[in-house]
Amino acid sequence: MVLRRAGSRRWSRCGLPAYGMGGVRLHRPCRASRDAPPAGADRRPQCFPRAGSRRHGLRVLLGRTSRHDPRREGPGSRAELLISSSPPRQARAGEAAGRTGREPRFPGSLRCRTYAAFRHKQAMEKTIPRGEDAMTWKRKMTLSTLAAVLASGAAAAVPPRPAADIGLIGHAYAAGSLPQPGTIDQALAQLYALHAALLAGDPADYRDVLNFREELRSLDPAAEFALAAPVWDKIQPKLAATEDLEFIKSNLFLLMRDTIALLYAPEASDLQAIRSNADYRRALVPIVRAGGVDDLTMDEVVEFMYGNGAGKRGVEGTIREFVSRLSQPELMQLLFMPEKRNELMLRVLTDMLGRTGDYAFSRMLQAYGITGADLVKVLGNAQERLQLEKPAGTALLVALMRMTSSELVKVGNGGRMHQYSLLLNGIAAPEGAIRWYKIEGDDDVRVFVNGLVTIPDDSAAGSALLQAKLINPYGGPEKIVFEKRITLSAESGATPSPSPDPGASPTPGPGTSPSPDPGASPTPAPTPTPDPGTGGGFPGFPGFPGGGFPGGGTPGSGSGSGSESGNAGPGSIAERIRSIVEQYIARIEAIRRELAASPTPAQRIALIREAFKAAQEALDAIAKINLTALEPDPAGLSGIKWDSADALASLAAVSEAAASVKSALEGLDGSGSDLTKKLRVSVQLDAGSAGSSWSLEVPQEALTAAQTSGIQYIGLAGGGAQVSVPVDGRSGDLQISLTHEDDSEVRKATDLPLASGGYSFKVRQNGQASAAAAKPLRLSLPVSADSAGSDLLGLVRIRAGRAVDFQAGTVSSVYEADVLDSAAVYAVVENKVEFTDLANAKWAETSIQGIAAKGIMTGVAAGKFDPSRSVTRAEIAKMIVRAFNLEGSSADIAFKDVKATDWFAPYVAAAVASGITNGRSSDSFAPGAPVSRQELAVMVTRAMQAAGGYPALTNPDAALAAYKDQASVAASLRPGVALAAQLGIVGSGGVLQPAKPASRAEAAVILYRTLKQLQS
Repeated sequence: MVLRRAGSRRWSRCGLPAYGMGGVRLHRPCRASRDAPPAGADRRPQCFPRAGSRRHGLRVLLGRTSRHDPRREGPGSRAELLISSSPPRQARAGEAAGRTGREPRFPGSLRCRTYAAFRHKQAMEKTIPRGEDAMTWKRKMTLSTLAAVLASGAAAAVPPRPAADIGLIGHAYAAGSLPQPGTIDQALAQLYALHAALLAGDPADYRDVLNFREELRSLDPAAEFALAAPVWDKIQPKLAATEDLEFIKSNLFLLMRDTIALLYAPEASDLQAIRSNADYRRALVPIVRAGGVDDLTMDEVVEFMYGNGAGKRGVEGTIREFVSRLSQPELMQLLFMPEKRNELMLRVLTDMLGRTGDYAFSRMLQAYGITGADLVKVLGNAQERLQLEKPAGTALLVALMRMTSSELVKVGNGGRMHQYSLLLNGIAAPEGAIRWYKIEGDDDVRVFVNGLVTIPDDSAAGSALLQAKLINPYGGPEKIVFEKRITLSAESGATPSPSPDPGASPTPGPGTSPSPDPGASPTPAPTPTPDPGTGGGFPGFPGFPGGGFPGGGTPGSGSGSGSESGNAGPGSIAERIRSIVEQYIARIEAIRRELAASPTPAQRIALIREAFKAAQEALDAIAKINLTALEPDPAGLSGIKWDSADALASLAAVSEAAASVKSALEGLDGSGSDLTKKLRVSVQLDAGSAGSSWSLEVPQEALTAAQTSGIQYIGLAGGGAQVSVPVDGRSGDLQISLTHEDDSEVRKATDLPLASGGYSFKVRQNGQASAAAAKPLRLSLPVSADSAGSDLLGLVRIRAGRAVDFQAGTVSSVYEADVLDSAAVYAVVENKVEFTDLANAKWAETSIQGIAAKGIMTGVAAGKFDPSRSVTRAEIAKMIVRAFNLEGSSADIAFKDVKATDWFAPYVAAAVASGITNGRSSDSFAPGAPVSRQELAVMVTRAMQAAGGYPALTNPDAALAAYKDQASVAASLRPGVALAAQLGIVGSGGVLQPAKPASRAEAAVILYRTLKQLQS
């Protein structure tokens, strides 16, 4: 067998290419041949290790180490990855560590020489049955292979987007994407290649993957089967009463667990163990047959997963298609945010399950009433239970990026200047998301973080080892996604042209801070309008500010001065906004086309929600205006004074773009409701991170212009925090200040672990303290990387002389909440509330703790929750008002049974004013009456629709048809209950129990699921 890297004829003596896909160096070439791999390529490799290391071959069997000797390989051998390591004595110590279960120490950077490419093929040929045995084997893998592909959906390859011909050169490696596999063998081969790329990167990523695999394998079916309840609840009623349900449940769980584990350490022996497990087959047969299918062949399952190479795309191909529609911001979110991966999988699975005419497997799942939402609920349950899934999933996605990365180069200055950009999986990586470094090379070669590489005008040539790293906008280390040795050569007879002066500060090394040092560069004037010059800028997006080419004496378009980083680019705010809006409008139009294809109720809800979120993301993206703040004064105050002329121009550009976004969304849901009324339009001015206190002065002309042009909020960001002030009802000059308080002040008020710093803000009009506005302010605080996404985070409000209280909000890399009180300090804390009476409510424990952490529900006594007690209407009014931050709403109430002195009176008034609930009659609220499950479902869906993005159902009866007791739902409540059921907030086992009084445990679960839905 001949192996050769595309576009290369360079071979190392061991018969392996020196570089992997996308230019990632797997190992240094040894004695190289220019034509073909040498004879006897399977002999012990004699590759020279990296300079500075010693030669020794270790075999890494995905976490196990042993001495390497390829001649001893036999049938079923696993993929091998060789790394340059330490001397034999240390290697033997590493082997001992492997035998005792300790993690082997990997030296420095892993430079793997991979045998996976041909050893895996040999292994698979020896382990996959052939001939008559293959016919039997085809019927041994059904749900197990589906579980594997669902688990690997996040790491699915994406088809490359063709790059426009813009005069680029330097495609040393083809813009890569993995070929779509046609068989399970090819799929496993891809997983082997993925793990080769994983080992070529950060050792911490490899440890994250192995640790998660061990966590996954530790799951006990008896204790954890509730994770699969959304699917099992629909399968069980169709199984015959004579079946051994406990046996089926246990083996189905183990089967899903083991096949998902394959993604995180693919070994042929593990696959063969699954294939030959008689218990798994015995458990699957009744499930398949009860689903209306006599049997499923392997071909049919593979077709469902991978398509047929023609008209059927399968799950994997559908993932490719959907990801190809993502914008750059969405691609980065997919990489770092599990909830975005789940959102993608929901769309993919919903689409696939609707294709019953194409796939037998879809017909079987449809026969059970299993939806894409059910499958994603199982995935979400697993993610809540498994704490290590997020870093492991990100590690595999980064490895995928590394496998398929390729560079684009624009050459200038007679060959002495190269501008590099990167394709990840065929999609152009945002320049602000990539930092470039020089690892080694000639002194004359200078590399800057934005990919600009230069040599002096008096140099004929220079070479360097170039490395690109992906930035994690939510915290954590940068990840290597590309590495290549490059050479810049002056073109023959070329006369050097004036080139950007890179300034005196070269790119920092990988171990130093990547933040640019402005050095002696003068502070630019505080204006967002760039002057013409020699620089150039890149567009930015949420989480990634745009970078700029370094300018010369005059700042370039989208850049700063000298060696400073650029602003958001391109050449003007209007151009930047236009480029952002075009991406999102195209996405909304694509969703509109999908809605025209008569989707199911669940698909329709998901698509409309996705379109609304795209519109809001567009408005949030165009809201960011970068102004240069003044240098902090001795007290640490850094201020911005917004020039009236620039403010009016910026507000006009944002207003015009917002109108375009709203126009694209109008009429999308077809129900006559106006989704655009719930969109937030704002402008946000960033004062940077220098100092500890930031201020913004907004002139009266700008405030008036915002009010008349549809801008609802003006915000100030500083140090990663942000406060947005509603403009309605305000007049005169507006001053906003934001201060990062000393942590010691927060710790005086609470001993809970801090997940953010403490921040306070002030709003003044014409120099006077502002009265409370009718609408709350929106506060966003940065959350530490190790706390991001935790369910136990809550926002504490600290006020002088008063007890600390909590406010609910949504959590990602930041904690966002609507707040009213400006005379307070706010901080995010980890608030784990323990209750001792949840033994019979384990199914609700996570939800109860998550809701209690945010102060939405409290115990009935110290350590007591009383989960089975019914919830009253007064209690649920308070819970919903606190969950959705509705305290600012109020209304005159005429209920005779609600007195102004009652503890629940302000909550009832707020809930009624917000349209969340009504009285039992015109003059009675019945505060002490229990609330039914259908009433609670309607309340939360009204709150969700008030938040925006959830449509009214045009046919609630069809949406409720799958539930046995749907006829018991009150006619006036059916639309709300149907929406809650379609979103997975209520309903289990094919029943709704609409009239049953909701218990405190059920209320916690419903509120928890609602907040999770809003956060996704």
